[in-house]
Amino acid sequence: MADEPERVELARSGGFANVAMRASVPAQALGPHERAGLDALLDRQPAGEAEAGKPDRFQYDVTVVAGERRHHVRLGEAEIDEGLRPLIDCLERDAKPTARRPT
Repeated sequence: MADEPERVELARSGGFANVAMRASVPAQALGPHERAGLDALLDRQPAGEAEAGKPDRFQYDVTVVAGERRHHVRLGEAEIDEGLRPLIDCLERDAKPTARRPT
């Protein structure tokens, strides 16, 4: 990604209760360990077609926004390693539940 990242967006779904959560954090607000996780995300291939998540596990859709460009990565709970954990924890601290649509 050529432009400097402006923000990181998280959409977390799944888990036992399947409560969807969303967050958006300015890139400037990230500390050094979180920024290292951001750089690691940018090194990953963008997400392809949606795949079914694992039962009772979280799925993390993380998007790095820089100008008009967006780099979207989809991660399963087991893919969150030590390098990504500080960034994911930061995003989850700011995450708010999304409203469910009436059925």
